[in-house]
Amino acid sequence: MSFTKKLIQFVLFVCISQIQAQTTIQDTISIPLGSSISSDNLDNLYVITPTNDIIKYNKNGQKIATANFKVLGNISSIDAGNPFEIYVFYRDQNKIIFLDNMLNIRGECDLESIGISQIACIARSSDNQIWLFDMSDQKLKKYSKDLKLLNESAALNNFPIGNDINPSLILDINSSILILNNYNIIEFDLYANFNKTVLIDTLKSFQFLNNKIVFLKENSIKLYDKSLLKMEIFNQILPVGTKGVRIEKERLFILKDEFVILRPISE
Repeated sequence: MSFTKKLIQFVLFVCISQIQAQTTIQDTISIPLGSSISSDNLDNLYVITPTNDIIKYNKNGQKIATANFKVLGNISSIDAGNPFEIYVFYRDQNKIIFLDNMLNIRGECDLESIGISQIACIARSSDNQIWLFDMSDQKLKKYSKDLKLLNESAALNNFPIGNDINPSLILDINSSILILNNYNIIEFDLYANFNKTVLIDTLKSFQFLNNKIVFLKENSIKLYDKSLLKMEIFNQILPVGTKGVRIEKERLFILKDEFVILRPISE
């Protein structure tokens, strides 16, 4: 065999090896203790570390971007419902920053500038605006990115949901708005009108997937169909001590103390 042919074979071998390495699924990702996770509908994973690093991994567990905006302080939440415009909320600064798919800053909203200083939580709306819950008057509000008020609810203490008003998560599911309040889920319509209490439980977080509320309880993944009022268990055995889960199209992400487990989901 000539030297040229051997060289071509060697180059092809290296190229194939690199492609295989790039598509190999990494089963676990080591993370700092105390990290939290989120995900998007492209099966990307976002790890938020205790030092406020945002680390993005693709569905195969390979790191593709990192960011840290230390001057803004602690990250309160991240919303990757639109993977090309990620919302990161810094409650202490009353500021939202918008990141692109490589975690570069695209813009920001300073909510302090319009006199809102007691925000419990925020979320991306289905039309890429902003939902927030204002604790000063106990109202769900929708703002445009240039901070014009679009809709607002009546005060939550007007509704039959109990006296403890403590929202911790907002999720726009395209047809309505779900809020995690005092471990229960309440629902509003797209115009911020209160609808009903959807689920009374002891939730710490939830996800909405395929028309079902997904949450972790007693080391199992529960699926609640709010239309059929039916509870199911997702057919996955979780390791003892699971701290959190995220389900996307092809991946199940399982958060443990110092690592995330990536499991493929078969169709």
